[in-house]
Amino acid sequence: MQNWPAPIGGSFSNESPTVNHLILAVILLLILVGIARISSRKLGRSKKRAYVPGWWNDAQNNQLTTVTNASFSTQSIMNKGEYSVFALTEKFVKAHLPGHRVFAQTSLGEILKSPDRNAFLAINSKRVDILIVNPFGVGILAIEYQGDGHYQQNAPMRDAVKKEALRKAGIPTVEGGVT
Repeated sequence: MQNWPAPIGGSFSNESPTVNHLILAVILLLILVGIARISSRKLGRSKKRAYVPGWWNDAQNNQLTTVTNASFSTQSIMNKGEYSVFALTEKFVKAHLPGHRVFAQTSLGEILKSPDRNAFLAINSKRVDILIVNPFGVGILAIEYQGDGHYQQNAPMRDAVKKEALRKAGIPTVEGGVT
């Protein structure tokens, strides 16, 4: 049997390096699980979460029942006008801003935070049509496409809320589209 180089800390066996690596991986996994359990107890979390009757579980069960009984199909994430602007933005960013990325229909709740819970809830479900992020994943420019059906119902108020939150976070907004 061939003697393989000993792993760090000594030799486990004369098995192949793959077996030694597997043994090390299992040991590390067990250590990490132990640390996670200790940390969980220190934070006051129980090992298993029991079913707690109440509105939260009832709401979740109702959502699951509703979704289970419904049908779904795919749809486009953007209309044609938005997609045209998105494609042009992608080309520009790829050519001129290495490491930057372009995202579509991004929730403000994913890119902004506020210590004021009510302010956060006001923007959480609102989306920007197109978002350019820097190489660290932080938004640097929001693009809003105002299409044919944009100015319906409370769109001006929604836009004002989005623009103000983005402005306060230091993310400029560019608007354009059909007039």
